[in-house]
Amino acid sequence: MDWPRTNKALADIVTSGGGLLRALEDALRALEGNSNALLLVTDLEALHPFLRIGAIESQLQGKFNAPTVFFYPGTRTGKTRLKFMGFYPEDGNYRSVHVGG
Repeated sequence: MDWPRTNKALADIVTSGGGLLRALEDALRALEGNSNALLLVTDLEALHPFLRIGAIESQLQGKFNAPTVFFYPGTRTGKTRLKFMGFYPEDGNYRSVHVGG
């Protein structure tokens, strides 16, 4: 029950080596050429407090070859501003189109 150590281990898995980025790149690559493809990315709240998906999304810029939907747990506060999980400060660095609110 060493929570600081557990949290550090989880943070290392999520943030080191580009594991999540690589997994999304691989998923997009597998969909390349499929005109009916759609990539759904869920459970982004599991990244909290280690990583925000905007950091990954910006690294994937130009690599989206299929429509991709990120189910984002948060509150939209403008056309391109989101508050992750409703309590982080607004972040306007998201390049995607936001639906819902």
